[in-house]
Amino acid sequence: MKPGWSRHCHGYTARETQVPFTPPKPIPPTPEDLRGSTVLVVDDERAWRVILETDLKMLGYKVSMAEDADQALVRAQADKPEVAIIDLMLPEPMDGWGLLNELRARGQKVPVIFYTAYPVFPSGTDDPDVVGYMSKAVDRADLYALLPVAIRRSRERRDSDS
Repeated sequence: MKPGWSRHCHGYTARETQVPFTPPKPIPPTPEDLRGSTVLVVDDERAWRVILETDLKMLGYKVSMAEDADQALVRAQADKPEVAIIDLMLPEPMDGWGLLNELRARGQKVPVIFYTAYPVFPSGTDDPDVVGYMSKAVDRADLYALLPVAIRRSRERRDSDS
């Protein structure tokens, strides 16, 4: 089989078709004033935690990792993140929305970017703490482009509360 081609079987006949290659978007550098900001990453899938941690550190962020909501609550208290990237479909007993609500109940108003492998995005949600909803299937550059917006929102809120 030729590179860039895939084989599809229809009944008993195999047919090769060319699969278009779309290169990933370039990830823009982190603005200097945001380097060193802490990002909390919450995902029960180890592979995604490793991917995000590697990328975020390369971009100059400090990264706090959690594999479930309970760990996230501990990390959020200890590390005071300026933004959280939370898998919407965390395992029971607390999904991503439950985690956001618990963070609020504890007085931690952290801007959140929800992301998920499933096409389960709420419509009509105006939550001021939710900066965006992303599919894990999208280019990660789109996810990382939301971080400066979220961190600046966090800093503005912190400054107005002082």
